[in-house]
Amino acid sequence: FDQMKTIPLAPEATQLLESLRSIGYSAEAAIADLIDNSITAGAHAIDIRFPAGVANHLAIIDDGSGMTEEELVAAMRHGSRNPGDRRSPSDLGRFGLGMKTASLSQCRCLTVVSRKDGGLAAARWDLDFVRKHNQWLLIQLEEPEIERLPLVDELRRARSGTMVLWTELDRLAAGYQ
Repeated sequence: FDQMKTIPLAPEATQLLESLRSIGYSAEAAIADLIDNSITAGAHAIDIRFPAGVANHLAIIDDGSGMTEEELVAAMRHGSRNPGDRRSPSDLGRFGLGMKTASLSQCRCLTVVSRKDGGLAAARWDLDFVRKHNQWLLIQLEEPEIERLPLVDELRRARSGTMVLWTELDRLAAGYQ
């Protein structure tokens, strides 16, 4: 290996993310994938919020174990799990792609806010931001941005939990017009 000529060849961020959007998730399958994640996190209550009238967001809020900032950033990484790793029988995730591909198949902006151990962490994949920079740039939200998110107060009141928020609903909204 030391004498082989190698070229680092990371995928183009914009092209891969746009390709992953077209894997073929229906809205129902995408939501089911997120519910599976909530169940794996030990959630007893899972709420799906989709405002009537103008569809400007969809939120899935659970009371599961939540994630620290470090855990959230790891969960937002595409391919965050090795399919060969040992996992519990109740863990339906395998590749570390489900939450991201399911969500981004329906929207252009995925925000995840999570509460654990008294802290609140938030991160966002914004496809237009990635396209602008053509880099794998995850946005970490700070308190003023978190405060403006819909339904975040419910998460603040909880002991732990996670909210997956879809905005820029280009595909989901198109299916419900």
